[in-house]
Amino acid sequence: YYAHWMDDVAKTEGYKHVSKWHNVPLTAKNKIIPAKKAAKSKNGTISKALAMDGLARAIAAIENRDAISAEELKDNIRYVIYIVGDLHCPSHYVFTDMLEQRALKYFYHKEKKPRSFMRFWESEAVTSTFSWRPSEFVHQLNRLSPEQVARLTEGSVSDWVKGNAKTYRQIYSHLTPNQHFDKKQYRIWLNNFYEMATDQIGVAGYRLAALLNGLFDESEPKKSIK
Repeated sequence: YYAHWMDDVAKTEGYKHVSKWHNVPLTAKNKIIPAKKAAKSKNGTISKALAMDGLARAIAAIENRDAISAEELKDNIRYVIYIVGDLHCPSHYVFTDMLEQRALKYFYHKEKKPRSFMRFWESEAVTSTFSWRPSEFVHQLNRLSPEQVARLTEGSVSDWVKGNAKTYRQIYSHLTPNQHFDKKQYRIWLNNFYEMATDQIGVAGYRLAALLNGLFDESEPKKSIK
């Protein structure tokens, strides 16, 4: 339910800094570019890709929650929820060697205005296939055994990002500039992705739970960024 929260508050006084906390910049070898280096880039897409920096700040604030107000704590929990979700969405990975491919668009059916392939991952990749509500996603995707969850959530947040990056990079081989789909072609093309897209929602949920549990439950291991 917080899926659009950071988008909604980004233009509000006191929250403008979060407009840069959505994407992760990576090198050609899927190495995460440090926030300070990314911020100095002359390319706006890269310089605004500071999700890992935002997540690190939010986690630090939660760990030192005795020093902040209850409202600030709520905001930082929301930051963690939002950013961890973004880290499991292909459109939030900025591959610095594939910026032109990132900007590719396609035409659906008789529409004259092109759609963004990157925007596709935030909506159509899931909603065009299923009409599930959030509670239905929980029911359909929360099926792993404790052993499977342990394997899925092991490592650091950076490890998760690098693992996702290897999968997401392969997506670009399926993209063609200004591709025109009729309704049937679109459904066939969508079949390449919907299973991975919905699975990633489950993966994000397990990892978010592991991260939050580590922050609030002393009996659970803390997850590190690096």
